Amino acid sequence: MSHKERSLFSKLVGSLILLLLPVLILSVYSHSINEKVITSQIKQSSIGQLSTLAAQMDNIFMQLETFSRILLRDPNVIEFQDMSLLNYSYYEQISRKKIIQDKLYLQVASTDWTQEITVYSPRTGQTISTARGQTYDPSRLRKLSEGSWNFPAADAGDEDVNDSPLLLVTVEPYEAETDMSKANSIVEISFDRNNIVRMLNRFEDQGGGDVLFYKPEAASLASSNCPQALCEEAAAALGAKRLPPQGDMTLSLGGISYLLTYSEVASLQGYVVNVVPLSDILTPLRTTNRFSYLVYALLLVVGIAVAWVLYRNVQVPLRELVKGVQKIKMGQYKTRIPLKVKNEFRLIISRFNEMAGEIQRLIENVLEQKLHTREAELKQLQSQINPHFLYNSLSYIIGMTKLDRKDAVLEMAYHLSDYYRYSTRVQNQQVKLRDELKNAADYLSIHRMRMNRIRYEIDVEADMLELKVPRLILQPIVENALIHGIESLEGIGKITISGRLADGACSLSVDDNGGAMTPESLSRLNRLLAGQVDERSESCGLVNVHRRLRLRYGAESGLKLSINAESGLRAELYWREEADDGEAVDRGR
Repeated sequence: MSHKERSLFSKLVGSLILLLLPVLILSVYSHSINEKVITSQIKQSSIGQLSTLAAQMDNIFMQLETFSRILLRDPNVIEFQDMSLLNYSYYEQISRKKIIQDKLYLQVASTDWTQEITVYSPRTGQTISTARGQTYDPSRLRKLSEGSWNFPAADAGDEDVNDSPLLLVTVEPYEAETDMSKANSIVEISFDRNNIVRMLNRFEDQGGGDVLFYKPEAASLASSNCPQALCEEAAAALGAKRLPPQGDMTLSLGGISYLLTYSEVASLQGYVVNVVPLSDILTPLRTTNRFSYLVYALLLVVGIAVAWVLYRNVQVPLRELVKGVQKIKMGQYKTRIPLKVKNEFRLIISRFNEMAGEIQRLIENVLEQKLHTREAELKQLQSQINPHFLYNSLSYIIGMTKLDRKDAVLEMAYHLSDYYRYSTRVQNQQVKLRDELKNAADYLSIHRMRMNRIRYEIDVEADMLELKVPRLILQPIVENALIHGIESLEGIGKITISGRLADGACSLSVDDNGGAMTPESLSRLNRLLAGQVDERSESCGLVNVHRRLRLRYGAESGLKLSINAESGLRAELYWREEADDGEAVDRGR
């Protein structure tokens, strides 16, 4: 071995690195994709959960808004507008006010949220409320936005924010929105902001991270566990851009990155926001990634150690063996290997030294043995091709004789005698294709007489009939098509033999309409043709024909199997005729 050639050790290490490098690159790429996919899925999941929360809040506020509008059209409330001007007794006025107040208490009791409902009559200055001490204050009402929920301003003090309820003021008629003194009736619904906080706390308890409610230019509401600094920073980040109905963004605070997802609450003109540290999402995945990189590093170290052991115990003895073989190849048959080793190569080196002394004699013996072996193999292959239907044919003759069918007996006898006369004639191993086709026709005629549903057709170009082919090269193919292809069919079974000759290339095909050939069965048969003859195989005849063609015509000939249009088997014998004096040429395998 040339010193310029790389050692086994360097090759093993290089191969190991080349093997692990693509795996490492793919792992890094896969980890990056996984992070993106997981983050995207978490964003979608969080937005979906927030959308559910926003829908629940919308539903509650829409119910309250709807109730306020319905209440303004209530006959008792309409009557309340001018009650003091009507000729009702004091008792009747108290009774009618009590009816309205009962309706208000019923609405308050119908929801879990703590709320207060007040009805004002601007004309009379009277008030009906579920809250104690509530009076008609036009100046306070004028400061509130009609038709929408009023939140504490963002610049209000902490005490004002904590104590201020959320208010909804609805007037009738709606044209009095700009001047409430012209209103017939006013409904005010207020509830404690802690109702929203409790709702956010329940969402947070489900593992959704910190939650807050953000409304532009209004004080934000956050879950109880949300840090104040984080709440303020999130509100500032949300206020810095125009927000779509749903979305997400990232926020950095104190060296920690957060994922913000939000969904709009249309009835409040605000957003519910979920804040989750990105480290909570990606840390488990990155820990797994680091562990996989550690495994790759350990594999590399172990691989290098194994490569070194192989180099010391395999390459050194192997290199000496290769040198010895090269010397034998150059004719130096007295070559011996002096290397002393204490592993499995000791036996190999010893046997190599014993072999070197006998190679010269073996070369002559091998050449001679090859010729004898090939001749014996040809005879053995032909001897394996024997008829399997003699007893059935004789039984047919006996049956026809009992039925006094002399014509059938004579026809069967003629076909049977021709078939066996041809099959048992061993003097000439090369015959005309015409005789092979006649023998195949006799074989098929015997079976057709036994089974009327069998049909056959022979379509071979006339130029091929005089070609010389090995004896019994066609009969095993026909037998295989008959037994394994159409014998089990309930309907008409047909075998077609066709032959073509073009530019010295010969093709002889046998097709059946068995319909049972599958790609898996075809693959198994092709693997059988590529291997050794299996005496136990049901397709031994196909293998024999394939080997005989290759022995006779060379490695470019043989048997090709495929599935025909009727889902049966097509067996194609192909070879190339060469111009010679008629003698067989030994072409090797």
